[in-house]
Amino acid sequence: MNILIIYDSVFGNTEKIAQSIAVTLGTQAISVSQADADQLRGLDLLVVGSPTR
Repeated sequence: MNILIIYDSVFGNTEKIAQSIAVTLGTQAISVSQADADQLRGLDLLVVGSPTR
C-alpha cells in the first residue's frame, strides 16, 4: 500500500505524532513545506496532520 503522511507543526507535537504513525505504517512523514504535487500521485492513502489552536 502506498501511504504518505503530510503534516504541519508549530511546536513540534504534530510532527512527533506524524513520525510515530509513519513508523507504525512503515512509510514516511514529510512537512507540508517539503511536499510537492508529484508525491501525491498514485497514493492509496494520504494522512494529513495539522496543529490546533
